[in-house]
Amino acid sequence: MKTFICVNFTNVLMPDIESWEYELLTIISKLPTLIFTGLNKNTGKTTAFNALNALFPDEVLGLTSIGYDGEAFDAIYNHPKPPIPVFPGQLVLTAERFLPETKTGYVLLEKWENHPQFGPWLILRITAPGNFRLAGPSTLAELRLGIANLHRHGATRIHVDGALNRLSPISLFSSRHPCPGHVRAGFDSQNPGIILSTGAALGDSLQVIVEQSLYILELFDLPTLSHVVATTNSELNVNVSFQHNAYLLQNTWSRLPAYLWCQESLIPLYPEAIYLQGAFTDAFYLALRAKKRLPQKLIVRSPAHILLSLDSWNDLKSRNITVLLLERPELALVTLCPWHPRNPIPTLQLAEALLPFTKVPLVDVQSRLVWLPTKFE
Repeated sequence: MKTFICVNFTNVLMPDIESWEYELLTIISKLPTLIFTGLNKNTGKTTAFNALNALFPDEVLGLTSIGYDGEAFDAIYNHPKPPIPVFPGQLVLTAERFLPETKTGYVLLEKWENHPQFGPWLILRITAPGNFRLAGPSTLAELRLGIANLHRHGATRIHVDGALNRLSPISLFSSRHPCPGHVRAGFDSQNPGIILSTGAALGDSLQVIVEQSLYILELFDLPTLSHVVATTNSELNVNVSFQHNAYLLQNTWSRLPAYLWCQESLIPLYPEAIYLQGAFTDAFYLALRAKKRLPQKLIVRSPAHILLSLDSWNDLKSRNITVLLLERPELALVTLCPWHPRNPIPTLQLAEALLPFTKVPLVDVQSRLVWLPTKFE
């Protein structure tokens, strides 16, 4: 069987669609749920979403988004955004407000609740090819319910057009919160696979783009708390539900209030560990640093909950603080996009800079190029 891979940065184009499909299906078919996230606007997330949707013509795809992701024109540069094509047999979860003007090409299967701006949530079965604007639930509870309903109506795969700074999807199928739809439909309630899109629009120079991209890739490679507990004599596995902010001192967890929790009166000097229930931001980090409350270990729920600037992240690492994750979704692949309003960068240059540091394949879905890290070759 032929292998079509960009090895040693020599461009080898996929000569036909069957070879391209085989290469990507080998990577992603084991993941029944994919969440597509972009590091910035215009990094090719929707293009990747469309390309990977097309790889599963024989499955019942359930398509939705986290919030509204179907604008016709870019809000910053006003250039046309790619539509989301749909095909007969697919299922779509969207809001009533964003239905196509024509009432043909789909059948309504279910309607529930009522978003104050978007109207009721709808599940539609597509009966004719067309384009859709997706506007799905933005809260974790609504998203779980919507995906469960998609499965109940026969979806065999779920593809979610999401965003890295929206935290809901990362915890969709954690062991702590299994999706009832997956259980009823007989699916494994594993974490979703993440398709991460980066590209020239992330910055004004190749150096900035690479630094920002590698930072996010590093977050997806952080150790999990369960692995540390299982492989060391760590005391971090004491009884704590991890449903609230908390700190660890002398092997005892103490709960922190959700408000003003970083005041020095609430945390002792140099705690052994701190758990953050919500987002880990520069404001939290700098407040802890200023008040000498930085712990030996910081525990957060997922990579998407780390919203530090690159400068703060580098400062944290320089202090030898260990960051642990409760949940680490599987990063399946990274897609590359050359587009920039002034200085486009060929994906070959992006791949050459990123590949030595990544553990997952890099893909240019428009040019049908794949670069595999060493362990995939």
